[in-house]
Amino acid sequence: MINGKSISLRSLEFEDLSKLRDWRNMEHVKKSTREYRLLNMIDQKKWFESIHISSPNIIMFGIIKNNKLIGVTGLTYIDWKNRHSEISIYINKKNWQKTSDAKDTLLTIIKYGFGELNLHRLWVEIFETTPENIILFKKMKFVYEGTSRQKLWRNNKWWNSQFYSILSKEFKNK
Repeated sequence: MINGKSISLRSLEFEDLSKLRDWRNMEHVKKSTREYRLLNMIDQKKWFESIHISSPNIIMFGIIKNNKLIGVTGLTYIDWKNRHSEISIYINKKNWQKTSDAKDTLLTIIKYGFGELNLHRLWVEIFETTPENIILFKKMKFVYEGTSRQKLWRNNKWWNSQFYSILSKEFKNK
């Protein structure tokens, strides 16, 4: 277990998969992810196997509060040579970005990435379908890096994505 203030991070278990599938298919979660299809258990099992068996570039955790799984976070697209990674996070609650659990989870995964893994840069890609995610990462002192224009097709419309990052030295100075 990796402990934050109000949450803990633990390894994902096979028994979590049906819950994760249901959450990933919820509109408020799906709009912030790259996945455009509804997921089934076959998809979830393939994903689970890929992160546990064949991919050293993905580390995912369950977010635990009061002994209950409330979400998922992790580091994806880890580049071990250049020491950077994307942060992934979702919590099973509408408007989760405004909760103290979201901030605590981000602080915990950032500390893990910089401290335990000795990464240099953590970044996020945020689709403009979720302006609440942009607000959260700005509050967490991530720096805007740029926009990828018309990258996501959702709801019969093109959406931009924005990139934000934080460097280990910036985090240490906060």
